[in-house]
Amino acid sequence: MKSYRFKILLLFCLVYPAIILATEVVFLGIPEIEYFNRRQYKGGTQNWQISQAESGIIYAANNDGILEYDGTTWRLLTRVVDVIVRSVLAHEDKIYMGAYNEFGYYFKNNRNEFEYKSLSVNDEISALGDVWNIIPYNNMLIFQADKGLVLYRDDQDMQFVPARSRISNAFLVNGIIMVYDEEAGLMELRNNNLFVVSGGEQFAGIGIGTILPLSDREVLIGTISEGLFVWDYQQFKPWETPAAEIIANANVFCGTNYDSEFLIFGTIQSGVIVTDINGNVQLIANKDRGLQNNTVLGLDIDFEGNIWAGLDNGIARINYNSTISFIHGYYDIGTGYTMEKFQNNIYLGTNQALYHISNEDFRNPEKNRDDFTRIPGTSGQVWSLFVDKEGRLLCGHNNGVFEIYGSNAQPITPASVMGAWIFRYPPNRDDILLVGSYSGILILRKDRNNWVFDKRLNGFSESARYMEWDSDGSLWVTHGYLGIFRLYFNDDYTEVDRVEEYSEARGMVDNAALNVSLINGEPLFSSIHGIYGYDNSSASFYRHYLNRYFINEEYPVVIQQDQYNNIWFFTTEGVGVLRRLEDGSYTRVVGPFYPVHGRLVNGFEFLKILDERNAIIGVEDGFAHYSVNERKNFMKPFHVHIRGFRNHDESVTYYLAQPNGEQKQVPEWPYSKNSFEVTYSATTFENSNVRYSTYIEGIDSDWSAWTSQKQRQFTNIREGKYTFWVKAVNIHGVESDPIGFIFIVNPPWIRTTTAKVLYVFVVILLLLGSWILMNRLMERSKMLEKRRQQEKFRIREEQLRNAALDLENEKEMIRLRNEKLRNEMMFKEKELANSTMNIIHKNEFLLKVKEELARVSKQRDFTGMDRKVKDIIRKIDKDIDNDSHWEVFELHLEQVHEDFLKRLHEKFPDLSSKEKKLSAYLRMDMTSKEISSLLNISVRAVENNRYKLRKKLGLEGGDNLIDFIMNI
Repeated sequence: MKSYRFKILLLFCLVYPAIILATEVVFLGIPEIEYFNRRQYKGGTQNWQISQAESGIIYAANNDGILEYDGTTWRLLTRVVDVIVRSVLAHEDKIYMGAYNEFGYYFKNNRNEFEYKSLSVNDEISALGDVWNIIPYNNMLIFQADKGLVLYRDDQDMQFVPARSRISNAFLVNGIIMVYDEEAGLMELRNNNLFVVSGGEQFAGIGIGTILPLSDREVLIGTISEGLFVWDYQQFKPWETPAAEIIANANVFCGTNYDSEFLIFGTIQSGVIVTDINGNVQLIANKDRGLQNNTVLGLDIDFEGNIWAGLDNGIARINYNSTISFIHGYYDIGTGYTMEKFQNNIYLGTNQALYHISNEDFRNPEKNRDDFTRIPGTSGQVWSLFVDKEGRLLCGHNNGVFEIYGSNAQPITPASVMGAWIFRYPPNRDDILLVGSYSGILILRKDRNNWVFDKRLNGFSESARYMEWDSDGSLWVTHGYLGIFRLYFNDDYTEVDRVEEYSEARGMVDNAALNVSLINGEPLFSSIHGIYGYDNSSASFYRHYLNRYFINEEYPVVIQQDQYNNIWFFTTEGVGVLRRLEDGSYTRVVGPFYPVHGRLVNGFEFLKILDERNAIIGVEDGFAHYSVNERKNFMKPFHVHIRGFRNHDESVTYYLAQPNGEQKQVPEWPYSKNSFEVTYSATTFENSNVRYSTYIEGIDSDWSAWTSQKQRQFTNIREGKYTFWVKAVNIHGVESDPIGFIFIVNPPWIRTTTAKVLYVFVVILLLLGSWILMNRLMERSKMLEKRRQQEKFRIREEQLRNAALDLENEKEMIRLRNEKLRNEMMFKEKELANSTMNIIHKNEFLLKVKEELARVSKQRDFTGMDRKVKDIIRKIDKDIDNDSHWEVFELHLEQVHEDFLKRLHEKFPDLSSKEKKLSAYLRMDMTSKEISSLLNISVRAVENNRYKLRKKLGLEGGDNLIDFIMNI
């Protein structure tokens, strides 16, 4: 059992250091450094202390005041003193600052804009000299100045601790306040008094730039001129480490810890120096290596792991927590095209030449440009490096093919051969090597174990920069402009039998600018339109399943598989990797490579995998080194801030910052000022590819599309209460919490409450006035109506009187007319009667004549008398029975009795003419005797005719015939 535990312990002791070494991030170059000059931040040249607020915003003590940086824009807070500001501390919700004979803090007013309050309120603390440090300690702040310390608890509780001579620095180390007094040396604050630590007097007069904890039991003291010392709280001894001499010569001015693993020194001579806890140099960033100035006056570490350096001229941000570092600029080796690790050397091919450096020097952070040696004879463009199966290094160069021996280059191809792109062994052949060149394919063959130029293959003369073998022994070649070629060889691959050209490839969107790569043994073709494979059975190209990892993203122009089956890819802007998972699928990773975006050599992308944790990428002006960084949290949250909410017509600006951004005032604007501009920014500093989305509650229906725009304007909005929201997302897909700003647009005066009340009052007045007016109008109308009615009655009465008069007149006229008619009727009746009587008398007369003549005719004495008498009688009969007499009588009858005969005919159409005449005589109220005379018949015949007429008229025995006829 003991033996087993011993083996486990031994294994842990052997493996653990390897694990620690494996997880350590090694910078082969210099991490990304962002520099800000005074024209950008619009302040003084020198920058001293730097501090980051909980919101993520950076504050810097500048010669001209306090600078503020929100990730996008610098601004200078309101200047309160005309002296150099030496110190700054963002603590809780205030920004504390110290200057010459002045210290105090900025607090936020109702607009969340800073206002300053001075704490130099009495003579004792108003002449402190320069205030160099502000240190949070327990429940108070310590302002360290030339003449002493001010222990600040609140505005009413401050205590002054005087200096022995001049205090030039103070530090908080392992919970202890350490102070450097120029005459007394190293001192400690205890019970609100200063005491010299044991042995601390030895530092008097030499200056201490920083004190950093190495552990709970040891601290490191960095002096400005005498190097570094370790203090175990008992004694001081030199810090004897590899970095000690470098740091001693650099003159330490300030320092800070980095994750308890690293020590960061700001120096006067050598910029920023980073070491591990054991004193091994990890990074030197100075004027030659990325900084614009060697003198560092202040240091701070932000939440993302960036190192901020206040410089003697400017401000720098060192992306120390990055996965990318750069071998460029200072090293002056040119644009990177290829790299190879060979025989403990690193070979770097650039547009200038082929360089080499030992692997040990290459990994050394202290390396300089002289460590990179140019190999003679390789000046010019280097395209590729290739290690053959027997361990020889070949170089593809603009001038052909070279074999590299250490620091020497031996040409293989003749001077007539120009340009060697790529090297490929034919299937199952080790004795020949195919080389893609500017014009066709070259063959190198082994001759006594050395590579020699054999020939240029006939049958294909195009540039062959990308070449890959297919499983059937054919060779795919892609050309950036001409498309795809497929070459078929003879059995020994020394001759090209035929070439198939795919200038218009079936199944592809566009076959131009295609690059072929061998992925999992299959040739794949990539371009900005996607990734394609080739199906031999259908002789066409198809879209490969790898495209699904690039949905809604830019397709890769080059893909490359490493020895761990990960697939690396290049887009037109950047680089990424599809990490192979255990189930054979992939996950897309691009965030760690963002620092190289925009730096690649488009069209000549290069990637070299050194091991599972390291890769080299060709970039403009050199190379980039990628190293896996487990300690880096790519999903770290960040904040977005409203950096200015302003009305277009005003200069007043409102601010709001996360986290816990409290809006102290809800601004209101009149309707005439309803146009606004909002600026916002996110405090994520590692990359600039931050996108924003906004939403105005009360106006927008949804969040806007993501955009890199950092401002929004909106105009002519209606009155109401609104909330402007903004959120951000970074390159890693991390989305910030939204922040909202409430504002109010008041209605125009015509729609205000006062106006509405006034409207109601006016309406009431109008209604009341209208009511009074209506009453008056109604009274007047009634009076007028009454007058009109009276006038109307008068007129009507007059009209009626006139009408009555007219009526009387008309009645009189009618009476006269009727009287006239009656007279006429009477006249006509008289005339009719006269006519009738004439007829009757005539008939009677004639009858008498007739009778007399009849008697005469009976006398037989007169010869011929009989004939003559008969003639007279005949004429008389004719006159008695003449119809004309009846017609005359009928005319007179109709004039007196209108339409009687017509009505009689309509009601009794079967009456005879004699019956109608009888009816007419009866209507005239004639007696039977008078009728018999008119009809020339006997009275008895008239009575008989009356009886017959009664029957035809349908009269009963009791009905009066005369009355019936009168009613017809």
